[in-house]
Amino acid sequence: MITTSKVGLVIIVFFTVSVLSATAQTPITVMTDKTSYSDGDTIKISGSVADQLNIPISIVIKDSSQNLVYIAQTNPDSHNNYSSQAVAGGGLWKTAGTYEIDVTYGGQDKTAKTTFQFTGTQTQPISNTGNQTNATQSIPEFGPLSVTIFALAILATVVLSTKIRPIFTI
Repeated sequence: MITTSKVGLVIIVFFTVSVLSATAQTPITVMTDKTSYSDGDTIKISGSVADQLNIPISIVIKDSSQNLVYIAQTNPDSHNNYSSQAVAGGGLWKTAGTYEIDVTYGGQDKTAKTTFQFTGTQTQPISNTGNQTNATQSIPEFGPLSVTIFALAILATVVLSTKIRPIFTI
């Protein structure tokens, strides 16, 4: 009877350990190469998956107000690892703060999250040293000045066409 209870106890322990180890394995992980990024920096996103599901991994980055700023997909390699890159900044990255990366692989039960700090755009001050000026701000191609020049060109064309009478008549 003692032998039977020991065998039963061993079976119960083995079953409990195997169930716990199966549930302890995280279905997907995610991490970044740094904790803080500024405008134009490359964010290296990587992680691993527990199983190959033969579907892509969805990567979503949200700002501190939960607005989507980046979305992509990637596939795990043969070793169940994945990686992707995103460039911080652009039109959707409006505010500095804590940004969140959500990865999903096959369903809502296979998700992971991580966060990083986005410091926003970093402008360099304009310095004037003697006769030399280092300006880092760019002049837009189609800004207010180009609209003014375009309007003056149209006005000049209209004025000149009314002053010059056509020489040829049809």
